[in-house]
Amino acid sequence: MTTEIYICKDGQELKQGKLVYSDDVVDREGAEEDAMRRCKGDPTIKKVAYYKVTASGDFRVFFSYTNPNCKPAPKLQTGAPPKKKPHVAKKKPPPSLLERLKRKIGL
Repeated sequence: MTTEIYICKDGQELKQGKLVYSDDVVDREGAEEDAMRRCKGDPTIKKVAYYKVTASGDFRVFFSYTNPNCKPAPKLQTGAPPKKKPHVAKKKPPPSLLERLKRKIGL
């Protein structure tokens, strides 16, 4: 038997959350300790749910924890990044008087 752990951020549904498998969490007390540790390590976690899964595919939830101290995840920039001005190549300055005379003389 294995345990599926769904870890959700604020605004996520359970099935959209991160899925982790564990063979170490087998009972309610272990799940509660694990949930507290996860929420303390990442305060943006809103909910953690633990499901026991058998080899035949049967499953049942045996512990669920909602973080009362959840902090909202930082918002990602949704729009396109600001456009950079294109680099304009500078024109080569005209040759100086001395350069023009050298070319004319052939030096």
